[in-house]
Amino acid sequence: MLDQYHTEERTLSGDDTSNPNCLLALAQYHLTRRRDVGDSTLTALSKRSCSESNGVDDREGKSSLHRALLVPEIVRLIFGFVQAWDEENPAGECIGFITQTEGKRSLAYLARTCHFFHEPAIDALWMNLESIDPLIKLLPRRMWGKNRYPLLVRKFMRKKHWDIFRKYASRVKTLRGPSYGLSTAIQHTVMAAIASYPKATRPLFPQLTEIIWREIRMFHRSEPCVSLLKYFMGPSVTQITLKLHCWPYHIPSEMSVLAEMSNLCPNIVSFTAQFPPSSHNDPCEEVGEIVSNWRKLRALHSCALPQSVMDQLISQNTLESLAIELNNSIYPPFIGRLPESLHTFSLGGSSAMMCTRYLKNVHLSPTSLTLRIGADDSTIEDVADLFRILPDHFSHTTVQAFTPELTSSYWMSRSTDTFRLDLAVLRPILVFTSLRTVDLSFFSTAGLDDDACTMMAQSWSALESLALGTVDILMERPVATVRGLIAFLVRCPCLTNLAMAFDGTRCIPEVSDIPSGAVNTRIERIDVAHSPLTDVNAMATCLGTLMPCLKKVDVVQLGREDDGESGGRWEEVQKMLSCSLRSQGINTD
Repeated sequence: MLDQYHTEERTLSGDDTSNPNCLLALAQYHLTRRRDVGDSTLTALSKRSCSESNGVDDREGKSSLHRALLVPEIVRLIFGFVQAWDEENPAGECIGFITQTEGKRSLAYLARTCHFFHEPAIDALWMNLESIDPLIKLLPRRMWGKNRYPLLVRKFMRKKHWDIFRKYASRVKTLRGPSYGLSTAIQHTVMAAIASYPKATRPLFPQLTEIIWREIRMFHRSEPCVSLLKYFMGPSVTQITLKLHCWPYHIPSEMSVLAEMSNLCPNIVSFTAQFPPSSHNDPCEEVGEIVSNWRKLRALHSCALPQSVMDQLISQNTLESLAIELNNSIYPPFIGRLPESLHTFSLGGSSAMMCTRYLKNVHLSPTSLTLRIGADDSTIEDVADLFRILPDHFSHTTVQAFTPELTSSYWMSRSTDTFRLDLAVLRPILVFTSLRTVDLSFFSTAGLDDDACTMMAQSWSALESLALGTVDILMERPVATVRGLIAFLVRCPCLTNLAMAFDGTRCIPEVSDIPSGAVNTRIERIDVAHSPLTDVNAMATCLGTLMPCLKKVDVVQLGREDDGESGGRWEEVQKMLSCSLRSQGINTD
């Protein structure tokens, strides 16, 4: 009993909350104890005095529910951690288009444990819906099932059906849709039946704050789903994400719902509308009409908007994050300076030249800059031209994060090509001396030697995170060696996250040759990607000296025959580093 009590204390204090199953075990344990003492109510339990030393009821000599678990705020906080477990560990079993994850299972068990746990566990379980399937399938099968021929869906609603739906729908705060397990026609019929019930009011989810709606290309051209949003949109919604992959093939009923969006959801602070990269009909006018009615907008991700709409957004001075996607070569230009309130700026286009044209008359001072460049219609010269104009349009001392990504020019996916960076291409970026995060992982580092790394490190002395060539799709052999890596460690003392492809087959310094200022105790994990390696012992000794707290070395499986064994060698380096740390009493998990 005393050991179990200590387990409870450890769980509630946050020392053992890495796995929600520990909370499940705790709840099941209390359920067992309640059954042992009889069918007493939770109120009676709460009135008993619980010994702080052993958790035993002084009056009856039997265990009781820990007093901390009688505080609703604490219980909801614990269940919130259980629910958040799925966000950090999304892997689970897919059953009927719904992913059964550990967090969901634990919450379902907790809801059945006792009356006191039921409501907060149900709230957490239904807070985020991946689909409207679970709600629809709470109703009788005759309302959504298919007869053989023809398809028949009954609209008849009874009070008990409405009560069941309302019980759970009122708890939903985030909704992803539409359903992929039921046809759009059935979804429309069921939602219409629910909305037509005399006591029903729109929106059907009164507590809903976020909507994420994703179309499937081609499928939803014949099965319109956007019009379903009219049942969910309301004044409580503050965030909307629309992935309109079927644009511009929406029927009038869908377009009317999109046009009414700003009226149905007047309090939007974050809006995302994604369109196909090769869309034939630019949606700038339609999106502009929607966005222009929102006065509290803080985050916007959409196509390029007309000058009048951009001017209005600037005048409101509320915009903090802006992402613009140039879907085709015809888009409205913008001339002016974006507001000082803007901290995050992202620009994407089907080519580097398109991004260059848009930035020609734009000036801004964000802290984070992301460029998504369509590689299929670009060349390294186009990328160099884009990098060359950045110092003229962005503040040299304000930008702290720089991430150029290579994407497909025609599909919403990563690029199947890459470009070889060299110092001439990167030189314009060196003027941004306040950079703390630089992500050049999509590019090849075959053109960057140790001298180039030294110049980069000198210019970016405030670096905290660096990624260099680790996602190179062609996995070209890097030129920089360990000495290039050392250059960053020496000149960037705040470096915490390091991912860099380098040549590990040469220029590995002896321990006596490593400068004292190169030792970094912040880095616990390094990604070496496709870096070649021959001498395992020398590399393990070098990295262990440079980064004494290094626990993990990530590597990708190489496709080149000459370096086919490098992955295994890096695993040996990992083992040697782990053994060294464990010998010092340092946990490597």
